[in-house]
Amino acid sequence: MLLDAVEWQGIEAGLEQRARLLDLILRDLYGPQILLKRGLLPPDLIYAHAGYLRPLLGARPPERRQLIFYAADLVRGPDGRIWVMADRTQAPSGAGYALENRTVMARTFPEFLEDAAVARLNPWLEAVRDALATLTNSVARENPQVVVLTPGPANETYFEHAYLAARLGYNLAQGDDLTVRDGRVWLKSVQGLKPVDVILRRVDEEWCDPLELRQDSRLGVAGLVEAVRRGNVALANPLGSGLLENPALIPFLPELAKALLGEKLLLPSAATWWCGQKREREHVLANLPRLVLKPIHRGQANATVFGAELDRKQLETWRARIRAQPHLFVGQEPLQPSTTPAMQGGHLIPHKASLRAFLVSKAEGYATLPGGLTRCSSSHLLSAQSGALNKDTWITPALEAPPPLRLEMSPSMSQDMSQTSMRQGMSSSMISAGSRMQQSASRLPDSEILTSRAADNLFWTGRYLERAEAVTRLLRAVLDGLWEEETAPGLEPVLHGLMRLMGYAPGDCGCKGRSDLATCVRELTTQSERLGNLAHTVRSLLGCAYGTREYWSVAIWRLLDRVERDWGKRPRKASGSHERVDLWLGRLIDALAGLAGLASETLPREGGFRYFDLGRRIERGLTQSTLLSQTLQSNLSGEAERESLSLVLQSADSLITFRRRFRAEPFLSGVLELLLWDTDSPRALIYQINTARNHLSHLTHYGQRSSAERPLFSAEERLYAAEANLDSWQLDSAARHTLIMTLGEISGQLNAASDAISHTWFTHVQELYALRPMPLRV
Repeated sequence: MLLDAVEWQGIEAGLEQRARLLDLILRDLYGPQILLKRGLLPPDLIYAHAGYLRPLLGARPPERRQLIFYAADLVRGPDGRIWVMADRTQAPSGAGYALENRTVMARTFPEFLEDAAVARLNPWLEAVRDALATLTNSVARENPQVVVLTPGPANETYFEHAYLAARLGYNLAQGDDLTVRDGRVWLKSVQGLKPVDVILRRVDEEWCDPLELRQDSRLGVAGLVEAVRRGNVALANPLGSGLLENPALIPFLPELAKALLGEKLLLPSAATWWCGQKREREHVLANLPRLVLKPIHRGQANATVFGAELDRKQLETWRARIRAQPHLFVGQEPLQPSTTPAMQGGHLIPHKASLRAFLVSKAEGYATLPGGLTRCSSSHLLSAQSGALNKDTWITPALEAPPPLRLEMSPSMSQDMSQTSMRQGMSSSMISAGSRMQQSASRLPDSEILTSRAADNLFWTGRYLERAEAVTRLLRAVLDGLWEEETAPGLEPVLHGLMRLMGYAPGDCGCKGRSDLATCVRELTTQSERLGNLAHTVRSLLGCAYGTREYWSVAIWRLLDRVERDWGKRPRKASGSHERVDLWLGRLIDALAGLAGLASETLPREGGFRYFDLGRRIERGLTQSTLLSQTLQSNLSGEAERESLSLVLQSADSLITFRRRFRAEPFLSGVLELLLWDTDSPRALIYQINTARNHLSHLTHYGQRSSAERPLFSAEERLYAAEANLDSWQLDSAARHTLIMTLGEISGQLNAASDAISHTWFTHVQELYALRPMPLRV
């Protein structure tokens, strides 16, 4: 989407003026309320709006700027002018998508961007950092702690929350990652509680504090409003700013601009009539068939209604609703937006387009993102929820932004504002953000601050990733063996180990009574989700990985998307051909192995990586213990034993290593040496224990003494004791039984270590994770 730089300068000036105006309105309505006292705004328009939060009245000083972020939905009308269709002030979304669109375009068509001299977006991100840093001047911290508050992975814009947190270098936090103590907000991290100075809020305000706002909320932080009152934390945007999204304010803005700024409103808005006024209400009722009817509060059950789409009976129903509660509705003149070409069905067709522009507060005025998020659709609904496409927006050529407009008031309004120090505060809020950022840059944090929730999700991402890869490798190994000979006895130990890993008892894989083992194994692959099976493991892996999306590189995101897409295309019938199932399992193994490799290569060797790799090591240790225990219990010999051991090595991706080392076909003592005691083999059980102990030794400097070290030390002792007795055992039945018991005890110690890690660092997280059904106790 192309915009001329000269035209953009006019749009930018109008947006900056509108942001300043809305900021003054916000400061007045939660402060001295001069606009209400002088009759410039009707009380019903404000007090009846669900976004007016009475607990926040007087919570912030009116002399300081409060509207940090502002976004406006713009369309070009039939007359060629730019019109404002809606204001977004609560937690404006879309900037992250605009930035990512530019990244994609820069990688795909870098020469186009360079030739067109398109205005760059990165300076706007620096302006965001500056704006958030200035909010901490009352706390006087050189290195302020900023977090991005998100509703969580289930939110439709969670991608943007994680993306912005990663781009800005802030921690991504959910409500229960934060706590309020002594009037201050603290971040729960594995290093202990860390004070929070600024919250970049992406949770709707009514859900932010269950104590004073919405009692049934589990997304917010109990006591957050009190911390705001005490001035111990700053929010961007502040609680209560959703009031400015009230479309009933639109018809009052021209007069408010004259009263507060002494200026004429530069950008026109769509003609709007608030039904709380008699003459305007009658106009809406008479012209309802051609108007757009909107509730004054976004999020209400009543969505936007297009009068042209209503029949006679529906029109009368809506007229009755308006007469019953007129102050809750506005009528708006429909505006036909201009179109832009979009590809659909292989052809370019015209789509209606709107532009969401983004602004952030700066020392003087507001900084505008040069471009924004263009959305286009063939229908009249221009939103992502309705399936609208989005485009990168180019401002060409890249000219310097025009000088900011001066902030002035009319004489009569200035006199009233001076009585409440509002006008005096406007100058005091103009701080040099650049110098502040230079000072904070000289003092960087000593280490990564890792929230307990993020550490918990990283740990379980490692466990689920290792479990999914192990099960998938075993499935393919067993299917390959069945392809050779379906009744081979060497398959039984591996099949039983596979079923134990997936939560089944040996001999029960969901197809009891069937002699066709190939069909049974395919059913283990294709069946619906059950706790512990492959379907459950893959879904849980994706859930934990998306819960820590800000930690992963773009390449890992792509692999996660590939896993999700491939999983949706898995064979659905157990009767599917061997080639098809084998091909699908191979693709899944490649993607899972790629995830493990990329994560190990891209995560810094800090807390995040150590929790992730701890999960992998504990899970791989459990897998090896279970599989080797089943192999020892089988008491096979001869060709059957060699076949079984080959499958075990193949599932551990160690068959080539074994043959290169021993120059022989697999034999039991060699397999045990390679997969149990070889300290240099990344598949050996002792390697998993030693690596896990190493990670824990690095994590204890955070201040906690982890009780997980004791069971790992015990597991190491048992494993070395078993190695010392191996020569005298000669692997007879007694020796096998002793080793089986040792492996069972080591599995218990690994599970105890996992529980201790959770109790030490993740105890506040409410979700429960399970890899296999818990046994019933009678």
